[in-house]
Amino acid sequence: MTFKTSLCAGVALSVAMLAAGAANAQDTTVAWKGAPQWTNDTLTFKVRGRTYFDYIYQDVDRQTGVDFAASNSRIRTARIGVEGTWNANWAYKAEVQLARGAAEWEDLILEYKPTDTTSILVGNFKTVSLENITSSRYTTFMERGPYNDVLNVGRVMNIQAKTNGQNWTAAIAASGDSINSADVATNSATGSKEVFGVNGRFTFAPIDLDETKLHLGVWARYRNREDQANFNYAVRNNTAYGAQYASTGAIGVRDTQIGLEGALVHKNFSLQGEYANISVDRPANADADLRAFYVYGSWFPTGEMRRYEANKGEFNRTKVLNPVTSGGMGALELAVRYDNVDLTDVAGAGEYSAVTLGANWYPHPYVRFMANYSMAQNDNPAVGADVDVNTFQVRAQFDF
Repeated sequence: MTFKTSLCAGVALSVAMLAAGAANAQDTTVAWKGAPQWTNDTLTFKVRGRTYFDYIYQDVDRQTGVDFAASNSRIRTARIGVEGTWNANWAYKAEVQLARGAAEWEDLILEYKPTDTTSILVGNFKTVSLENITSSRYTTFMERGPYNDVLNVGRVMNIQAKTNGQNWTAAIAASGDSINSADVATNSATGSKEVFGVNGRFTFAPIDLDETKLHLGVWARYRNREDQANFNYAVRNNTAYGAQYASTGAIGVRDTQIGLEGALVHKNFSLQGEYANISVDRPANADADLRAFYVYGSWFPTGEMRRYEANKGEFNRTKVLNPVTSGGMGALELAVRYDNVDLTDVAGAGEYSAVTLGANWYPHPYVRFMANYSMAQNDNPAVGADVDVNTFQVRAQFDF
């Protein structure tokens, strides 16, 4: 299921050429949907992208070794892509990450919709966890946190079937490795099979009112490394910058993950949290159970409400009540978060915990300025390797 990047680039280019060719065949209209969207009968085509500019300052206090401070300014994310439809039944999305000196695929999706509520998707995308599926354009904090790090639930190649009702969703998928991973070597003495897995997610919103939303979700995933390297379970310090100090090393041959999701939105206040258990199969050692969870609350003193979509089981773009572009002050959001990852079932891995304070200002819906301060503890008394990490980071982001 791992395709060569050059082939995928050709597919994306073909999509753009087909869209342009069809648009020339008859009258085309243009509408603004965050960026110009061209519509020609049932065919649509839009360029999309995002850029995040970050500055990070980090102070590291180590039980053993030299304490130090570090700082850096960088482009955290820079993406460009296209999306559109051929008709009511067929849609596509292709997006490339250009930051940090490399080009990699992000979402690369072909979707077939036999009905309004049923889809079959093929491509490179995410499938499980509420915060993971929610776009980074709409997440409350600058990074999704150690919960998603330890689960390693990023984009991989999938074939997925999903359906939904007004307040529920259900999906099941078979998955391989990331499209950005190198091709599996065919001359390997140990074998040549890529990672294989299956996963499913179900969500339900028992309350879906104008001013109050309640989200409940459950998901499960099974992975087998096949002939690839063992799975490693490691966490970052609520930032994409710096070293990892809590890690099991490469230990997992197979694993089963089960996750629970919950979110409550009432007017301008919201709570969100997730819990997951990872059962790791280690044939040469005792099996291990790892646990991770987070919980956070956010509040808009300017009166905005997080936009939850029950028929998708995810959060979308916040509507700014008084944008700067209309003479207002924009939206202000304040938040606090707690993270915990317990790796102590593996000798020498330890436990991670952190508290993060966040503030976000939205001049209008497509621009956001963010600030996070995280106080993280990597506790591993068994090997005398406690590490405390305080991180201050700010971001200017825009998307289209």
